[in-house]
Amino acid sequence: MVIGTLALDQHEVGAVAVSRILVRAGYEVIYLGRFNTPQRLVDVAVQEDADMVGVSVHSWEFTAYADELVQRCRQAGIGLVFGGSVLTEHDRTDLLARGVDGVYGPYAAEQEIVTGLAAIVARVRARPEPEAPPASIEGRPRADTTGAGARSEVPLTGRVVAVTGAAHGLGRAYALALCAQGAAVVVNDLDVAALDELAATADHGPGRIAVVPGDVTAPDTPRRLLDAALGGFGALHGLVSNAGVLRSGPLLRLDDVDLRLILDVHVTATFQLLRLMGRYWRAEAKAARAVDASVILTTSAAGLYGFRAEAAYSSAKAATATLTRVAADEFGRFGARVNAVAPAARTRLTPWLGRPPANQADDLLAAERVAPVIAWLLSDAAKDVTGRVFEVGHGLVSVPRPWQPGEPVALPAEAVPAEVDDAVRKALARSPQPPDILAAETG
Repeated sequence: MVIGTLALDQHEVGAVAVSRILVRAGYEVIYLGRFNTPQRLVDVAVQEDADMVGVSVHSWEFTAYADELVQRCRQAGIGLVFGGSVLTEHDRTDLLARGVDGVYGPYAAEQEIVTGLAAIVARVRARPEPEAPPASIEGRPRADTTGAGARSEVPLTGRVVAVTGAAHGLGRAYALALCAQGAAVVVNDLDVAALDELAATADHGPGRIAVVPGDVTAPDTPRRLLDAALGGFGALHGLVSNAGVLRSGPLLRLDDVDLRLILDVHVTATFQLLRLMGRYWRAEAKAARAVDASVILTTSAAGLYGFRAEAAYSSAKAATATLTRVAADEFGRFGARVNAVAPAARTRLTPWLGRPPANQADDLLAAERVAPVIAWLLSDAAKDVTGRVFEVGHGLVSVPRPWQPGEPVALPAEAVPAEVDDAVRKALARSPQPPDILAAETG
């Protein structure tokens, strides 16, 4: 590893300290001292056949030097790590988005540094030799892609997707389908054993799985998912927000604990995932790296039409459907699209759908029947689709209309009750009846 500083003298203290840590861990360290340039650091790394360049910086310095360092390191096929005593969490997010392999701030523990650098070295040594310098800075390379013929068989090759609620049901079906089409998938759920089994099941397919166990409502979960995608696969191209819970009960009976859980899982966690991933893709776009990202949120027929005795769940899923439209409008500015799926499938949340038929191939409500639409929305084929909600189930796919303006009727100035009654009745007559509210016996 080649270590040096780019500017101010005091950064030598941290650089020397980290150099000593790495020597104790068995690394060969070539220390260049202060006042280096990106070209000098990388030239020495190439000359010494190093795996990595480490740079000690002040928070303002990486703005001037990061993109050049990323470009030169990628061209040379070596890793790049930044460290600094004043690097903030915002700086870390920005640097990882720019393509830096690892970032360590003032509170990084020795074991965290050593373990993280070992993972980076392993990835660097596994990369194919660079064939030619890129024409422009493109950030981290995607997973190796094949020819056009192969991409038609595995159309998600090179794509990195995070899936929440992936241990069972729909999420598991999604993860396996994405892996079968070549994607690298970062999976999250509370059920660690089921996640490990999922990863083992997908082990021999064209795609790969990284496991990030934990509660989707925990404040650090979005960051852990993004870090796993960037650290393990070099990028993030997609998000499937699928985690869900159901706490049934009429509005008059549901307690505050269950209400808060439903809103936290379906609305707050989804919002927080969107916010962090969106900031990453926006930073990519600002760094002049092309963004081709796709987000899929999970709504429900309950959110579109209402479900009897499920006021909280229906409200949360309605919020998700509208969030899809607003996020699509905002994210489109930097190259990301956002859609939602309302699946009808046999899962642990839908016991009223009954048991599957004896022949699984005849089950129109199998989770595996929904997964192909998820894969399609994450693929290049759906580049022109954003802000839409898809109902998928029973072997069918449809696109329901969002709220539509009704035909207006004039209200007279200072209308008396009879005039209000007349105008409202006319407006009702000009509007179609809403669909019946869903219930277990009809849904």
